[in-house]
Parts: sequence; structure tokens; C-alpha cells
Amino acid sequence: MIEKQIIKLLLGKNFYTQYKSAISPTIFSGDISSLYDTIQKAHTRYKDDLKIDELYTLHTGVFNPALTRAAKEKFNELLIDIKEVEEPNKEIAKDIMRILYDRDLAQRIAVEATEIFNGKEANFSEISSMIDKHKSGIDDDKIPAVTNDITEVINLLDVTTKWKFNIPVLKENVGGIGDGNLIIAFARPETGKTAFWVSLCTGPNGFAAQGAKVHAFINEEPAIRTQMRAISCYTGMTRDEIIQDKEATQEIWGEIKDNISMFDTVDWSIEDIDAHCEKHKPDIIVIDQLDKINITGTYARTDEKLRQVYTSVREIAKRRECAIIAISQASAEAHNRNSISFNQMENSKTGKAAEADLIIGIGRNANIDTENTIRTLCVSKNKINGYHGEPVCTIRREISRYEV
Repeated sequence: MIEKQIIKLLLGKNFYTQYKSAISPTIFSGDISSLYDTIQKAHTRYKDDLKIDELYTLHTGVFNPALTRAAKEKFNELLIDIKEVEEPNKEIAKDIMRILYDRDLAQRIAVEATEIFNGKEANFSEISSMIDKHKSGIDDDKIPAVTNDITEVINLLDVTTKWKFNIPVLKENVGGIGDGNLIIAFARPETGKTAFWVSLCTGPNGFAAQGAKVHAFINEEPAIRTQMRAISCYTGMTRDEIIQDKEATQEIWGEIKDNISMFDTVDWSIEDIDAHCEKHKPDIIVIDQLDKINITGTYARTDEKLRQVYTSVREIAKRRECAIIAISQASAEAHNRNSISFNQMENSKTGKAAEADLIIGIGRNANIDTENTIRTLCVSKNKINGYHGEPVCTIRREISRYEV
């Protein structure tokens, strides 16, 4: 009964928005958990309240079209039951949410404790973390209003761009990035996407040199290869030069090596990245490439899945107080073009672009010269300072560095 009452309340946009951060799918059991998954997806896609009569079409036709007839009939019976449930008032609903929240936490603690009892390595920090989160509760007033003091506002805005770009045309026009920012960089294959973030993070005066703790999740190429590119970028030495003088390379690289960590993350999920950030607390994370990260759920179209991926990493950036640089592919429409916009990202309608604070498309025209080293940095979305433009720079492929 309680679960069905909450499901009915969650159809309302305001109630869902208020409590979604406190609701885990594990709160609900059986078919109701599956129904909650549909409600989550529907609220992500649609701006208005949901209606109980719409749920059947959404669940069986839009989000789970492969359901069997028997499963559809069972789901229809569930909806009939929910329809007949009386909605509780606001105060009772709040108490119900707290009860479900407490039960879910208790269950998760019990599972973790049982696994430790059965031989799992004892890591009680996970249980402590669960309890610490629980202490904040689900009260309406747990989020304070932002400051209205002018000096504090200006100082806090400076913090949000505390890591400055080391490519002059970006530093002059955009400035930098900071906690909570999601930056998307995209380009066609063989344009220099990896070299772009490597240059930003590990080049001279880059984020790592500024003191930022950078963690890069690599699923595009072996991370060890990217590590070598980072060493070349910072030292300015090619691979052959590094091999010839390892001692000198080690001395120079030692200036920032403790600030940069790279991980092979094939088959990683959004949950893996979130857990890593919670434990290690990096200042900046790079995901190369974000589209390949796994996410739970069933999606009718690729763009729907990617929207949820990008929404999830944006939430990680805010929750874990870090900046995220997401690397993505450009569609065929961007091939051999200097000027490209966010609507030319691969497998994207609006979802990917909607979540970003800054989008930079890297344009290149190979028709002129296959060895063309000129790159156009197309800033097509910018919520950081509003600048939109297409400054030009060059790439030095041999050391993975972008320069003016």
C-alpha cells in the first residue's frame, strides 16, 4: 500500500523533483521498481506532471516495447491498483518517504555487513558514508539559499573557474573551469581529441601544473599510451628523445606526475566513476570517451541513453565538487569542416548539449592538407562567461600539445 501511494505522488513533477535524490530504485519491490524506472525516464523527457492513464503506454510502448503479453497484463493490473489508492496529504507523504528512506538504508547496511561477515575485505568507510548521508535526511530545508552578498558572489564565481586554460586563445576568451562544471570536447576521428585534453591537463601551465588533482578514465586507447603522450606533452620531448634521456625526462615529469592519474576503464559504469570520485576526491576528471560508459536501464533510442549518461555525470560533477571533461565524437556532418557546432555531436539531439556548461568542437579541414595542423576551437555553448567564437590554434602531434 505505501509503495503504491508514493508511486502515485511521484507522478507530480514537484514531488518527484523534491524527493528524487532521496529515492533509490531499491526502495521499491518487484514490478513497482520497474514502474519507478519508467517514471524517472518520463520525468527526464517531459516537463509536465504525469498521468496514471499515460503510464501504460509509456511503460509498455515507449520504454519497454519488448514486454510479453503476460507482462503487459500484469502491469495493467498494477496500474488499476495504484489508481484506486488514495493519495496521502503532504505531511503524511513526508513521513512515508522517511520510513522508506530508513528501510532502504538499513537494508543496504545489512547487505554490506553480511558481505564483510562472509569474507569480504572489511571497509567500514562505506557503511559510515551511508550513515553520514542519512544524517542530512530528506528535509525540505536541507539546502541553504545561495549568498546575496556581492563580494561573496564574486569570490565564489572566481572559485568556479579556478583552473585556468593554458591554451592562450581559450584563457583569454573563456578563462577556466571549476567545481560542478561539465565540459564537452568533440571532434572527428584523427583530429586530436585526446591530445586536446592531454594538452589542457598535462601541458606547461596546465591544470596539473596549477595543482589540480586530475584523474583520467580511458576507454578509447590503452591508458599507458595516453600516459606516454602526457609525458611528451609536459616535457616537450618526443618518445625517441625520452628513451634517449630518461633521467632528464623523469626530473621534469616529476614536477607534476603526482597530480595526474590515468586508469583503463573499459566496461566501467556511471556508478563506478561516482564511487571513485567519492573515495579519491579528484579536482578534475576526464572521461575519454563518455559515450562508451555503461549505465543501467533500458532505452528505446541511443540518444535517450546518452542523455541519461550526460545527466548522470553532470550530477557527479556537482555532487563530488569536481570539474568533468567529457570527450565525444563528432558526426559525419562535421567531417573536413573548420566550423562545427554542438548539434553535430554523434548520436545527439538535444540531450548531451543540454547538460554541458561548455562545449568545444575541434574543427579541421583535411581537404586542404592531410597534414594540416591548424585546429579551430569552436565554442558553441558557454554558460561560464557567455563567450561564443572560433579561435584558431595549432597542434603539435608529436608531443600532443595545442599551441597558438
